[in-house]
Amino acid sequence: MNLECSLYEKRESIAWITLNRPNVLNALNRQLWHEIYESLDYAEKDREVRAVIITGAGRAFSAGDDIKEVAGLKDSEEIRDFFLNFAVPTITKIVQLPKPVIAAVNGLAYGGGCEIAMLCDLVVASENATFAVPEALIGAIPPIAATLGAYLIGKHNISMMMLTGEPITSREAERMGLVNKVVPSRELKVAAEQLAESTMRAAPLSIKAIKKLMYQGFKRKKLEQAVEELINTILSEDGREGHRAFVEKRPPKWVKT
Repeated sequence: MNLECSLYEKRESIAWITLNRPNVLNALNRQLWHEIYESLDYAEKDREVRAVIITGAGRAFSAGDDIKEVAGLKDSEEIRDFFLNFAVPTITKIVQLPKPVIAAVNGLAYGGGCEIAMLCDLVVASENATFAVPEALIGAIPPIAATLGAYLIGKHNISMMMLTGEPITSREAERMGLVNKVVPSRELKVAAEQLAESTMRAAPLSIKAIKKLMYQGFKRKKLEQAVEELINTILSEDGREGHRAFVEKRPPKWVKT
């Protein structure tokens, strides 16, 4: 694999995928979305790999979609290409991978980064990790959280996160069921590795069947419909203003309706 924005390493039976754009808090551009997909596909085909761990380089797990890249997209077709041809296939791959996928959240997990953690089968977070889905604050929507969040962590929990956009601590995330375990930063990788090893006591065929049943409510068509709603909001006056304001580091001026 030719990786520019991430790292892939196999340690015994565990595949480690590290999001590696630390200078932009591992923001998810098209290349990084594609590389996550390719790494997951590679791990799936490697019969020696029994579990996958996703983590981030630097002080972030991922700050979410690369807003500068999204703000630079000219029309609905370019925005649709970003989400439907890069983000959605990767999201689907995480859910449908027949092996356990574990998020080792090392720092902030915002937007798409938080949603990736939500979709992982297990989540271990460092004490200084924070989680947020602040898309509405820039005139967008979080498609995964909006369609699956109530199932994953409960209606009121996800509503609070989506409607306020406010970050929560790893301890708060643990209480609401978004995180399985919180550990000191220095213990994160060991804890994630131990969690991965624990899953290896189960039969691979059993894990495959469990994941298939657990995510039978996941419908790619629903996610694609949510992406269409996202495209509409991004192309709206509020959406364009929200993204401009984010890039210009100022409060947005919303259209009053």
